[in-house]
Amino acid sequence: MKIKLLALIALQSIIPLSFAYETGPEIFGKENDMGLCSPTRREEYIKIKQTKLDGEFPSIQRFIIDEDWRTQGLESDEFPLSEPLIIENPIKGETLAVFDRNYNKTFRVASFFGRSEIRISEQSIFQGRLGGRSTTGSNDVTSLALLTNDGSYVVVNGCDGVFDVNKTVANALADYPMINGKAFIMISSYGSTGLRINEIGKETVKAWKTVYENWDETKDSINKELLFEFK
Repeated sequence: MKIKLLALIALQSIIPLSFAYETGPEIFGKENDMGLCSPTRREEYIKIKQTKLDGEFPSIQRFIIDEDWRTQGLESDEFPLSEPLIIENPIKGETLAVFDRNYNKTFRVASFFGRSEIRISEQSIFQGRLGGRSTTGSNDVTSLALLTNDGSYVVVNGCDGVFDVNKTVANALADYPMINGKAFIMISSYGSTGLRINEIGKETVKAWKTVYENWDETKDSINKELLFEFK
């Protein structure tokens, strides 16, 4: 057992940087689209309309998902961070979004800011001796706080790390305030003591202006219809 453990540690220490596990565009929607937290899960049938983008975006890279979640999302350089992307999902439709990463040697906050929904996860990181790193665990964020330009902040309670975007959220992100040249949100996860500050990259904030520009509830919010609920 000791030999196996030492071998595993040695292997992890030489894992190339590009093999660190990432939540890429192709699996941003692999979680439960119904947005139901574990304590309240029950038999339901929900019809969700595919999302579509209006207009052309010739200068924005399009990422087409053509493989399942087991074969993609392993390399961080497969998709750019902190810049607008068009994500084309064969099931969910297409959306405009930006990915952000904030991490040190042992901890990372991975976030997806889409035009219709936001997904945030806290991830613990193993740092190898030669620079390689891998994810050793994750924890979904349950609450998100966004700063506004009117001297207040908005707290959004999500589920399974998922937060639906509405007009208030879109407006806040489209014109997000900077503090001493930095941008911050607050997040809370299961087992945490409350909302904690998390820094967001400057380029991500710049991308928010594109992602949430002219946000329209009729076109951009997720359209759900409850077909059946077991009581």
